[in-house]
Amino acid sequence: MRYLLFSILFSLSLTATAQVEGDWFAILDAMGTKLPMKLELKNADGNWQGAMLDPTVAGRRMEMNAITFDGQKLHFEVEVLGITFDGVQNGKQVKGVFNQANVDFPLTFTRHRPDGFPISEGPITIQQRQQEPTSFPYQREAVSFSGGADGVTLAGELTMPQKGKPKAMIVLVSGSGPQDRNAYLGSQINHSPFLVLSDFLTRRGYAVLRYDERGVAESTGDFASATTDDLSKDAWAAVRYLRTRKELKNVSVGVAGHSEGGMIAPVVAAADGELDFLLLLAAPAVSIDSLMLEQRRQVALSMGMPEMVIKRDEPALRAAYAWIKDNTQLNQEEYVEGLYGVFEEQLDNLPEALRKSIVDPRAFNAQYVKPLSSPWMRYFIAFNPQEYLRELKVPLLAINGMKDTQVPALMNLNAISEAMAFSGNPDATVVPLMELNHLFQPADTGAPTEYGTIETTFDESALEVIGSWLDERFK
Repeated sequence: MRYLLFSILFSLSLTATAQVEGDWFAILDAMGTKLPMKLELKNADGNWQGAMLDPTVAGRRMEMNAITFDGQKLHFEVEVLGITFDGVQNGKQVKGVFNQANVDFPLTFTRHRPDGFPISEGPITIQQRQQEPTSFPYQREAVSFSGGADGVTLAGELTMPQKGKPKAMIVLVSGSGPQDRNAYLGSQINHSPFLVLSDFLTRRGYAVLRYDERGVAESTGDFASATTDDLSKDAWAAVRYLRTRKELKNVSVGVAGHSEGGMIAPVVAAADGELDFLLLLAAPAVSIDSLMLEQRRQVALSMGMPEMVIKRDEPALRAAYAWIKDNTQLNQEEYVEGLYGVFEEQLDNLPEALRKSIVDPRAFNAQYVKPLSSPWMRYFIAFNPQEYLRELKVPLLAINGMKDTQVPALMNLNAISEAMAFSGNPDATVVPLMELNHLFQPADTGAPTEYGTIETTFDESALEVIGSWLDERFK
């Protein structure tokens, strides 16, 4: 899922008095993947405010929490991403440790942009990927429409064949983390999967609507406070918008969702009741707590982390996920305190050497509690895709790469097959794709750190499976 990718590969830091106030720059080396970051720190009457930015993606700005600076030591947190940073300022440097997903990385911020840091803000292309379109033999229209909540306006692009009605209309729904209409993954990965998929489908005769998620790029709203339910309502709003287009009247409409978007698609189908088809691309289909444990294990192994390190806190995470699912009704304060209590009880399950090294149990447990406390994560962990998959009777295609470490193929494709058998869906096709990863790239290990090293954005074999399946149903 994109959340984990975004979570593991995105980072930042800082806090302040006059000497720490202002902009700071760094490039994080996350197991071989280089990630540029920018910090903005302000001190307003003794109250610190800060944000971290990804300079490669327009609109990707995350506010920092709990900023402290004692004149030398800097600490800040970004709760929505489960990030903490602790460092020491020495002149024009802040050197410290960046922690996310319980993994530490050394990180140094400087006042100047280090070599390799993007000079300009906003989307950049290091090098155009071979599959990105350079010509557009079809109609392209910038569109905007009301989202799934007051104050949310979604902006995007509708592409259609040059002449005549399209065979069908398709709404593209992206995965976890703030994504624009192209599902652009930042300059270090430098791929735009939805731009490639949209181009392929439109050339094949389909109308495709892709949009910036709420609070991203040209869309309004607040992404940081949005849950999967909120994003589902936005996707349904996109479907309803297509139905307002007079020139598209009576044209079949479906939803294609990738990763979390593939989890959202069945929710939209249930709310709408009239969708004509679904395309589930690397879609979660098992309970999310089970998925997250397996995802965590497979991603970490693919990135070279020792299995003993991966397993040492799995009992605590399993207990926390179960508790979260049983306590969805709690207010935020009760939820956070309850979660601290769960991890406190689980300390005895940690290896003895690690347990003895813990000086402040609450500070130690904060590395788990804070990433699990955002509105999105609270809702996400309690979600069960089977509740929606087992109700589906519309034509459905589900595909997944067998080297996907984020949404492992076998466990999730099997779960989709079982759900389709339960619902009695007469037109469900499930296709495993050998040697492809979570982004449908030809891969070696399937690790997220590999994505940017692969030239292919969306493997032709996966595109052809999608195109052929649609063509069989829409002439």
